[in-house]
Amino acid sequence: MPIRNQIEAVVQTLTNTPTFVYGTANELNQLADDASFPCVFMYPLQPIDVSPQVNGSVDNTFSIYLEFLFKTDFDQYTADNETYVTQALSLANEFIVKASKYREGEGRYFRIKAGDKAKCLPVYNKFDVNTTGVNLTITLATMYFDSFS
Repeated sequence: MPIRNQIEAVVQTLTNTPTFVYGTANELNQLADDASFPCVFMYPLQPIDVSPQVNGSVDNTFSIYLEFLFKTDFDQYTADNETYVTQALSLANEFIVKASKYREGEGRYFRIKAGDKAKCLPVYNKFDVNTTGVNLTITLATMYFDSFS
């Protein structure tokens, strides 16, 4: 099952149940036209680190790039949109906490350690529909692995 399914499952538990949209930058710009907001946009996975382990398993670490966006008016100034940035940052923080607790089967799906760094930047006037919020770049390590004999 693609990791985006687990990301979408976490997004669906967030406050106000934001819409989840996945695709390339061009696809997301088109999909944003019909999306309901707030919305979480997930871009294709960045590099995936594959780490062979001594027990015959392989650990995977994913770099995830998400945008937490609210629809805004075209004539608003940056200062008028600060409230959306604050709300989007709150959603991004909530996502990190809920991703670290997300369970599939008997255990947690992702490993996020205290002190792991994630980057979050304000985003203004994104896409043709005009949205504002924050982007989040975070590394997620999966707790489950495949063992080959």
